[in-house]
Amino acid sequence: MLLALVTIVCLSAAFFLAKGTQFLMPGPLTSAHGAIETCSACHTKSGSGKLSWVHGFVAGDRLADSKACLACHKMPDTAFNAHGASAEVLKSSTERLTKIAAETPVPQSARAQSVAFPTDGMVAHGLACATCHQEHQGIKFNLNKISNEQCRSCHVVKFDSFDGNHPKFDNYPFKRRTRIVYDHAGHFGKHYPELAKKDPARRIPETCSTCHDSRQDKRIMAVARFEQTCATCHLDQIVGKERATGPKGIAFLSLPGLDLDALKKKKAPIGEWPGGSEAELTPFMKVMISRNDKGRALIKAVDGLNLQDLANASDVQIKAVTDLVWEVKHLFHALISGKASDVLGDLNIVSGAKLAPGLVADLTASIPRDVVISAHKQWLPNLAKEIANGPIAGDPQQVISEQEHDDGPSSATADSDLSVSDSSEEPSDPDALETALTPDAEASDSDAAGAVKRDPPPCIVHLFGQCLMFKDQPASPAQPEGAAGQTGKGPPSASALPEPMRAGLEDAGPAAEPDAAAGRTIAAKTTPDVGQNTPSADDTPQAKAGDQSDDLLFPTEEELRAMKGRGKGTGKAAAPEGGGPAPPDPEAGSSTPGERLQPTPAPVIAIQSDVDPESWAEYGGWYTQDHAIFYRPTGHKDKFIYAWLFLTGPQAPKGGTSPAAAVFDFLTSKDAQGSCTKCHSVDDIDGKGRVVNFSPTSVESRQGRFTTFIHEPHFGLMEDRGCLTCHNLEKGRPYLTSYEHGKPQNFVSSFSAVKEDLCQSCHTAGMARQDCLLCHQYHVNGVNTPIMKTRLPTQ
Repeated sequence: MLLALVTIVCLSAAFFLAKGTQFLMPGPLTSAHGAIETCSACHTKSGSGKLSWVHGFVAGDRLADSKACLACHKMPDTAFNAHGASAEVLKSSTERLTKIAAETPVPQSARAQSVAFPTDGMVAHGLACATCHQEHQGIKFNLNKISNEQCRSCHVVKFDSFDGNHPKFDNYPFKRRTRIVYDHAGHFGKHYPELAKKDPARRIPETCSTCHDSRQDKRIMAVARFEQTCATCHLDQIVGKERATGPKGIAFLSLPGLDLDALKKKKAPIGEWPGGSEAELTPFMKVMISRNDKGRALIKAVDGLNLQDLANASDVQIKAVTDLVWEVKHLFHALISGKASDVLGDLNIVSGAKLAPGLVADLTASIPRDVVISAHKQWLPNLAKEIANGPIAGDPQQVISEQEHDDGPSSATADSDLSVSDSSEEPSDPDALETALTPDAEASDSDAAGAVKRDPPPCIVHLFGQCLMFKDQPASPAQPEGAAGQTGKGPPSASALPEPMRAGLEDAGPAAEPDAAAGRTIAAKTTPDVGQNTPSADDTPQAKAGDQSDDLLFPTEEELRAMKGRGKGTGKAAAPEGGGPAPPDPEAGSSTPGERLQPTPAPVIAIQSDVDPESWAEYGGWYTQDHAIFYRPTGHKDKFIYAWLFLTGPQAPKGGTSPAAAVFDFLTSKDAQGSCTKCHSVDDIDGKGRVVNFSPTSVESRQGRFTTFIHEPHFGLMEDRGCLTCHNLEKGRPYLTSYEHGKPQNFVSSFSAVKEDLCQSCHTAGMARQDCLLCHQYHVNGVNTPIMKTRLPTQ
């Protein structure tokens, strides 16, 4: 009795004299939890009082304390499931293991454990953290340590150890096909020997470590970079150097070929359109046109229609083709007059979300505006006029591609406007224009006053508003000096120059012709008209060099008045002081505004090149050819191709007919430029779309697996066979056929699976470890301890 009384007195004194509740702990905490001072931090029913621990005797939420653990250790919502896995994964795994358990003998110790400590109900209602992690075992206790008996208590398959009735491996380590399509047997047995025979200097892999390397986390054997492994053979395939047929670039924008005869017969108001185009409407343009409901309906209407054969097309189809023409023109106009981000930024492929500027830059590969402007000047020179005023009346086939009449580039000069000509006051008839450019040699002195004044011939050289040299013109009858109609002054023609100077201007003449003034190309006349006299180099020039001011920087009063009159556009030239007739005025003799001509541009001497545009972009970039604007891949990891595949893949299910699916199919086809899917596999995304496996295998991608393996500790035990000790190459397996569909789990590996017997040669009771946690992890989805949300200090 005395001992009991002393005990009660001591405990009472401890309760009342102790400052905290730590004296109630059954043992010290581990070092990881040593900073916890109150029991209520983990035991939710304890409270803060010294006697509140008695509340634990009352039944409550058995997972309440475990939920307190999740305040620091972040886990998914399935944290209290076995292994933290989802219910579907656990069900599939249990069904598979139940079949194995039926064929596996159960040890007597496992039977006794199941009877004494049944765990079926515990697993069904959720596993508390304390089931495996027992605290108050001392400062140095390992909370992560779980005994084999703890694992066996829940498992369907019962066994003593790894070398004692452990289930056989099931196609380990393969769970899915590899993301990179690489046929080891084909490369080792065919490609490498042929390459060594063809080009001995080429670098060929000699060991597995040439291509594979263990990463810093030691859990994954990664593939080395493309430049280190594959570039020797496959880089030329990507940039198109080894492409035998078809364009080496990707057609991004185009003017599709149309049946212009049928459209003209149907009187379709399409305006100007190149007659020689045989290009197709690119899938990228379909995506851009389909930005709204009207565009999507239009693409659907013309889809499947042969645009180059519209003879049997209905009126509805002709109307759709006409609308398509104007959509294409508006697209080109928008790309020139605005920004690419305005055209591509509102693509509603991804749930209508606006695209980021960086993605837009990749989708256009930062295409220069000059490329689109150059294409518009060659193919649609009157684009600005048509967008503003509607289609140009007349033959829709009036604009012909420069390949049909000229091997050189267009002579149209760049200006601030989209079109080379946007004035409606220009002659549309080439004969009328030629007549306006040719002076009348039959005009007499008596008719000079009342006759229509002819425009001067085209000027070759301008300086300070004055024409220093005209283009060759037919010779006029000889007249005495000072006769009516002759001013005796004016710039000399090219034919009046000495022979060396005329030879240097032979190529400048055609470039100086105002062929862009009427909105189309006018062929330069290379031979004189019949019946006209061509002046020779020996003929006397019509103008005297002595009549011109030697100092062009200080023009005479007559020249100042002439320049001032032309600048004001009065249509009248200042009369010379000598009282003679005024020089011909280009506008004074025009009876209508339509006969007036714009000032002739300065001469442009084109540089000819034998290098075609496609070859010029040998190392990637933009070029125009065959009425299309092409992009040639720059190399591996091309951002243009990656961006379009990334954008369209989720909206491109296999067999889809949407514009997004058309782009994805185009870039992933067998002969696609860039050859991305030659090595990168394509997976289906639950019937919603597809994805190209550009990203390599990562630790995150292997979450959810129960088994883990680290390569590095095993490297020193493989002897001469090396990697082939575990990975045996099997020839003749249909490895490549596994990539003909989009299901990555349905595959055949080119290597045989790892056998359990191989691992048991070392991992036995008397040699290496064989506990469960050596190869298996409990929390398959991992556990994260987040960083504290510390605010930045303020001054």
